[in-house]
Amino acid sequence: MVEEQYNDDELHAPEWMNKEFFEKILRETDNDDSIKVQEVQMKPGSAKGDHYASIMFRAIINYDNKSSKNLEKSLIVKTMPFVDGPKKEMLKKMNIFDIEIKMYSEVIPKFQKMLKEAGDDTELGGKCFYAATEPQDTLIFEDLTKKNYKTVSNWGGSWDVGKKAIEKLAKWHAMSLKMVSDGDQSLQTFTNGYADDTIREVPMFKYGFSDFVEMMKKKPEFEKYAPKFEKLLKEDPIRKSQTLFKAFVNGDKTNFFVLNHGDFHIKNLMFTEKENGNVDDVLLVDFQLCIWGPAVIDLIYTLYMMINEDDRINRRNEIIHYYFEVFTETLNKLKFSGEYPKLTDLYKDFITYKDFELIMFTINLPFINAVKENPNFDISQIMHGVETRKPFYESESYISFVKKMLPIFLHNGYLD
Repeated sequence: MVEEQYNDDELHAPEWMNKEFFEKILRETDNDDSIKVQEVQMKPGSAKGDHYASIMFRAIINYDNKSSKNLEKSLIVKTMPFVDGPKKEMLKKMNIFDIEIKMYSEVIPKFQKMLKEAGDDTELGGKCFYAATEPQDTLIFEDLTKKNYKTVSNWGGSWDVGKKAIEKLAKWHAMSLKMVSDGDQSLQTFTNGYADDTIREVPMFKYGFSDFVEMMKKKPEFEKYAPKFEKLLKEDPIRKSQTLFKAFVNGDKTNFFVLNHGDFHIKNLMFTEKENGNVDDVLLVDFQLCIWGPAVIDLIYTLYMMINEDDRINRRNEIIHYYFEVFTETLNKLKFSGEYPKLTDLYKDFITYKDFELIMFTINLPFINAVKENPNFDISQIMHGVETRKPFYESESYISFVKKMLPIFLHNGYLD
């Protein structure tokens, strides 16, 4: 059934997404006033569980122009939630639409130009054709599925896809450092995202850490760890983790500032495959939470929301080193003349902002694990429901990962 495959708020497009709306857009983007839209089919733009902070539709448009009949174009329409509720209210306060418009209209074109001038033909993301704030905040993109790009089918992560994504991320970060070093301070205006206190009132974040502690206290095998997490809970871990997102605004002496994607997870990319099944290319999407801050924002996301469990543990240092290697190579290509960050600087920031990794471990990961096991979970219900998440902490797969990670956190000083 359709209701089991797509998010409820994407089952029915709003009335203003009609023939007249798309005719206006096609005439503007194609610079052709002769275009006449004959029919528009609206479908959900993504699978249930793929995303949260927007509404996505796929518009299949049949149209004519002065030289041809029965033409077809497929576009992805992204808009803000229009159904009243906690999701709409939270996202309205976070200013995410304005961030993404600025990214597509100003930042990404600059990045693409920098890469091209450096002899690098890397494409970072898909094309945005149109942006508007009336009648609703709306962005319209090319439909990457027409170029054989597809989303990762589950939240489990793939090393082949992840490695390609890390390459793009490292280049992205390097370009942002180069721009600021050359005197363009505009990237430092991206200071929103999870730094906003709105996130603290979302039940998933407000109660998630205490749900984790509650689970630990019931498990004899976690007896020596439970008191340490109880102590961390009393120190307001969400507030402490937010210092990572406020580092620039607060003037922290962080070692490694860049423009972060800010929501760097496996569902925020699309990939293509070669004939032999190997990954050919990856494109990044959803630039709603970009923020100037420590690079570990995106790297912690990479470890917990891009990479699978085994690689998260066994390849951790390899992942960080590979990122840093591509990052440094890109700075060289860009003829960066500033002071090069060191790999040790990056590791220092991991320790400084360990609270955010603990939040990923105790709050985000149980949620990701649950959606991985059941893609039909309603993400909004998980985030805003009070009791919905507690069973996720009892999942055998999550408990298994917790057992593996706790000694690592202990030995690395994360639980001090």
